Amino acid sequence: MIDTERMIRLAGRRELDAVAALVADAFAHYRGVLPAHIFDPYLKDSCDFASRWGQADIAVLEMQGCLVGTVTYYADASHEGMGWPSGVAGLRTLAVAPSAQGHGYGRALCSWCIGRARQDGAHALTLHTAEFMTAACKLYESLGFCRQPSHDLAASRVLGFGPRLADQKIIAYALPLADAGHAPDH
Repeated sequence: MIDTERMIRLAGRRELDAVAALVADAFAHYRGVLPAHIFDPYLKDSCDFASRWGQADIAVLEMQGCLVGTVTYYADASHEGMGWPSGVAGLRTLAVAPSAQGHGYGRALCSWCIGRARQDGAHALTLHTAEFMTAACKLYESLGFCRQPSHDLAASRVLGFGPRLADQKIIAYALPLADAGHAPDH
């Protein structure tokens, strides 16, 4: 594929429903992996781009005029509400349409976030994911992200379901950027 056919740009507000539909399609196969009390609120939260509007940039990857991927970028990850300190950037809700997976679009979206974080002078780029998202974990690690267990969370804390239900660990990663000696834990 010719690289000029691929474009990463910021989504327009009128596109949020289409972006949410892309995420729902990309994450649908996790329905069988997670119990409904986790999957349903996770999907709802992942698709709630309106609540992030103005706090984060919602980027889309367009291929030959079709949306095939998305990622949300926080210039200040502390605004995401996931426990990251100020001074680090964050990414979340990386998704590629099932029909477009395997073409490097997820890597391109991550690279876009890395470039933005460097441009913004962030000390690191951070994210949360889950261990069962093995392809995503491999991608992040291949880009140099390192596990940050001190920032791991419980899905019940993030999604707000009761303590009597089975929980899921949300694992944290960070990619050190501007100052190699600075870690997100400091």
